[in-house]
Amino acid sequence: MKTITFLKPIKTIASKTIFSAVLIFLFISMFEKEAVSQTIFFQELFEDTDFNSRGWYDNTNLQLSSTEHIPGSSSSVEFHFNLGETTPTSGGAIRHKFTDTDEIYVSYWVKYSSNWEGSNMSYHPHEFLIMTNENGDWDGPAYTHLTAYIEQNEGEPLLSIQDGQNIDESNIGVDLTEITENRAVAGCNGDSDGYGNGSCYLSGSVHRNGKQWRAGNIYFQDTPGLYYKNDWHFIEAYFKLNSISGGIGIADGIMKYWYDDILIINHTDVMIRTGFHPNIKFNQFMIAPWIGDGSPIAQTFWVDNLTVADYRVGDISGITHPEQSNPNNFVLQQNYPNPFNTQTTISYQLPVKAHTTLKIYNTIGREIRTFVNENQPAGRHSIIWDGTNSTGEPLNSGIYFCILNIDNKQVSTKRIVLLK
Repeated sequence: MKTITFLKPIKTIASKTIFSAVLIFLFISMFEKEAVSQTIFFQELFEDTDFNSRGWYDNTNLQLSSTEHIPGSSSSVEFHFNLGETTPTSGGAIRHKFTDTDEIYVSYWVKYSSNWEGSNMSYHPHEFLIMTNENGDWDGPAYTHLTAYIEQNEGEPLLSIQDGQNIDESNIGVDLTEITENRAVAGCNGDSDGYGNGSCYLSGSVHRNGKQWRAGNIYFQDTPGLYYKNDWHFIEAYFKLNSISGGIGIADGIMKYWYDDILIINHTDVMIRTGFHPNIKFNQFMIAPWIGDGSPIAQTFWVDNLTVADYRVGDISGITHPEQSNPNNFVLQQNYPNPFNTQTTISYQLPVKAHTTLKIYNTIGREIRTFVNENQPAGRHSIIWDGTNSTGEPLNSGIYFCILNIDNKQVSTKRIVLLK
């Protein structure tokens, strides 16, 4: 925040008026800088296999499932691992470039087969990866100047990074944090932010590294309930590169992870880059399922409705952007409270007049209740749901889906939990 210094008293009404106008202008300017709209880099609904036309490249031979998908969707992408395989039957990574950015927000729906075991190791499977402009369009993600990971290990969500190409090989195991910016932050050259040294191991003739931030609890569990891995869950993650001041990296990078709209990983003091790479930006997204030691069983997971943007709309947990979405977008807000017991409020935004439907579905896709099915004017709208079906009968505790359709096209889905 800027400090305004008063150099001498203001003596006249006219000068006071002018000065007040200047203050108002500065105040408005500051908020205009904050009130930038969310930029959606790309979205993937997995409704067809024409991935090339939507900007994907590398392995575009993904397999879709018409039986496993969120309500309102017709298909999801399926990743099936056969016993002993390191990659799914659909093959290796699929990639998508986007505009260079120092912050990235990713959201998607995910569901794991009831027998899902992952790797049965303290590492892998890899799932979603983000690379930067310091590497090329076709570079492998495991040894780069920076790769960020969104995944879960043995049911525990985690975010991680590696920057193996930044390692000072002549100073392995030496703490370089107060000596030079020409070092790695994810392991091998010291602890840059107080979250530990990270891992450091030899791979061929060079060292590799990695640093993790875990949720601390199991959120993809084996038994049915709120955290059942065989239910659809809405996952969101956010990375923001730390700042550089005077050529020195400042430990103010951000990592966040939401599970069904609940913030479970939240760090705002992370070192992701040093002053040696001041111009590094995120610019490549990968879906790259990988179990390095081979899948211990035949197992599957599905992903639906992926979004890659620059930040999370409505976040009030540390990101400084306003709780305001782009007025040109159709937006369905997460209901509040969630979970709920007696009633919950569902709000949505229409940029123009449109035919709108707002419906509630159960987990098997059966319509439970219709709240809106009419032409509505532009603006913000909201309804209150008391947890009953279309005939007024109370519903059982469980997971439900709220779907917003505009002109017969699905635009957003939110997961609602009813607890009694």
